[in-house]
Amino acid sequence: YSSEDEIRSHVEGLRLRGGTSLNTGAALDYVLRTHFTRPSGSRKEEGVHQILVLVAAGRSRDNVKPSADALKQAAVTIFAVGAWNADQGQLREIASDPSLSLNVQEFHSLPNVQEQVMMSISTPPAPRESTNAPTVPINPAQKASKRDIVFLIDGSDNVGNTNLILVHDFIRNIIENLNIGSDHVRVGLAQFSYNAKTEFYLNTYTSKAEILRRVKGLKLKGGTILNTGAALDFVFQNHFTSQAGSRKDQGVPQFLVLFTGGKSLDAVKPQADALKRAAIATFAVGVRNADLAQLQEIATDPNLVFSVKEFNNLPNVQERVMTPLSTLSVPTAGESTRIAGEPPVTNEKASLARQRDIVFLIDGTLGMGKAFPLVRAFLMRVIQELDIGPDKDQIAVVQYSHDPKTEFELNTYTSKDEVLAATTQLRRKTGRVLNTGAALNYVTKNVFITSAGSRRDTGATQILVLITAGKSRDDVGQAAFAVKRAGIVPIAIGAKSADTSELLQIVYESNFIFKLRDFRELPSIQKELISKVKTVFIVEEITAVNTEVLPEVSKRDI
Repeated sequence: YSSEDEIRSHVEGLRLRGGTSLNTGAALDYVLRTHFTRPSGSRKEEGVHQILVLVAAGRSRDNVKPSADALKQAAVTIFAVGAWNADQGQLREIASDPSLSLNVQEFHSLPNVQEQVMMSISTPPAPRESTNAPTVPINPAQKASKRDIVFLIDGSDNVGNTNLILVHDFIRNIIENLNIGSDHVRVGLAQFSYNAKTEFYLNTYTSKAEILRRVKGLKLKGGTILNTGAALDFVFQNHFTSQAGSRKDQGVPQFLVLFTGGKSLDAVKPQADALKRAAIATFAVGVRNADLAQLQEIATDPNLVFSVKEFNNLPNVQERVMTPLSTLSVPTAGESTRIAGEPPVTNEKASLARQRDIVFLIDGTLGMGKAFPLVRAFLMRVIQELDIGPDKDQIAVVQYSHDPKTEFELNTYTSKDEVLAATTQLRRKTGRVLNTGAALNYVTKNVFITSAGSRRDTGATQILVLITAGKSRDDVGQAAFAVKRAGIVPIAIGAKSADTSELLQIVYESNFIFKLRDFRELPSIQKELISKVKTVFIVEEITAVNTEVLPEVSKRDI
């Protein structure tokens, strides 16, 4: 329904379902799988708050915790309202926060808590991260719903007042898609020409409406000289600090989005390098006279450089900016970063870090039904978009049911034509039992290894794309942990009877799950999947000390 009258009419016509057994855990799992999904109207991918209000009158016969944890991991805020024989312990276990667990003696007392529920729904707290999930380690990538983003805008005459409106719209459209809040995404903004000026800090505003109003009211700073290097240093020193609202000390990912319409008169590399050392992921958007070489020096990675000829072409790159901005996980300072993308030709180590080893792990059971040809066609379309080669992207395919089977390894084929020809020959494995845990263990130990073509030891990004139609019969938790510990980034595509809570255990964060009603919807996620594969950040601890002899050994900072 799209109108209040329609919803009221349906609610007033509700009749009791009946039954004597209460399985609240199963019901929570049901709404997560069938209601909080894109096909059912959920707008979670657009940053819209997801809220569940449970009203119960008795104690559940089944376990509520796993399903409640899955909802929380999916960033759904849960209110639990109990009456009569509702179990208070279960309600607290279900609710996202103890303050969202409410109880009345009788149903006619519900109006007593109505205002409290309404106020909380209007300003819902951030969903808590589950700390009790036994098989999922807390990972920096799981904090990706929190991020600090600073926009640095060219305010010189290169932009001008007329085009500033188009820049406003570009930034406002990005902000519209972010989950703004003091405990979610924070946004700051600075303008620059010959010098830089703060418009607002990361902690100036806490609501999306305030930020949108402020951006809309921006006035051009003006000036003919553009000192981008000094501006980068300015935001580094004045915006990415705890006093200005940065949460870098809490491990929250830090992002800088530079927008420029001209070539800088000062050097940009020293300041850009300082931002990279501080683990600030820098995006560079250039228009008209922006210098591409400077943009590439500034951006953390070539994939984060976006260039258009005219200001009215900015909407063409908006989605390409938005996807990594909302999905990338970056390390905190003191960790190393490897980034997928096209390598600069001057740096051999960087070239190695921009290779990708991609393994597709496909459900081959009878549960796929007649959908296997759809999956195969989808696979071929995705492969067609990749740059296949021994020094570029490598592809492997594994099918599984009760046990896994390698179709071809990462080093079996060296050209796109060979990979596509082999994919064309894929036939469903068959089998009734689905052991996803065993399959995850198999690819970690048998496919992502040097003898099978993996280039993990030389810095290539390791990506696993799981495509499944059902719930696993075995446990996936330990196997998923081993996948992540091995530095592999999992992406999960689930349809039909795939279990969302299970997929959440497998991936780093919910942004890496694609949940479909059936496999006919695969074309709708193709573009986003390819974008994720091409812009994955791998976070890992530094395990080696740099033993290179420095030229000036008499100088040292101790």
